[in-house]
Amino acid sequence: MAEKNDHESPPSEARTFSFVLFGTLFLGLIAVGASFLTGTPLTQQLRLNPNDFLIGIIATLPLVVFLWWFSNTTLEHLVSFRRSQIKFFAEIGFTFTPTRIALMAIGAGISEELLFRGVFQSWLAGFTPVILAIVLSNILFGLLHMRTVLYAIIAGLVGAYLGALFAVTDNLLAPMVTHALYDAAALEYTRRAVKNWRTHSI
Repeated sequence: MAEKNDHESPPSEARTFSFVLFGTLFLGLIAVGASFLTGTPLTQQLRLNPNDFLIGIIATLPLVVFLWWFSNTTLEHLVSFRRSQIKFFAEIGFTFTPTRIALMAIGAGISEELLFRGVFQSWLAGFTPVILAIVLSNILFGLLHMRTVLYAIIAGLVGAYLGALFAVTDNLLAPMVTHALYDAAALEYTRRAVKNWRTHSI
């Protein structure tokens, strides 16, 4: 019998990851449907502009600084929260790999920005002040990430930052790039933290 390749994922891992990725991409389909229902055309909000792409890269830096602070803070409440998140991802049902991290980050960056910034924020901005549109759309964004109250609050604040970026550039490309890069950094941090957690749990 041939030995199993250590780099191959068990079928259950592949199914779990596929389910998670499908859930993320499904938000993109919801965004397309919601754009028709609300009369908010997405094609007018996404342009392949090199300057906005660069802005998206630069705008990732404050979020990465926050991630670094969060991963190193000794504040008791945040340390407890950080440990609970690492445990959650350690038990999620699949191992984080560079390919999976890239697929998840890009999928979320595109799908979630289409839905929450491209549709909800743009639709709300049509009849409310932009600031209110950013706040309301990111209450929904936070609720989507409601694993814990604190996680939802952090996600909502990050979403508001992305909403402000969209409002300034008027191009979904910028927050998409920022979102994808930040998620990639956060997932890579998570991969390392989970590996360390498992090592010390043995």
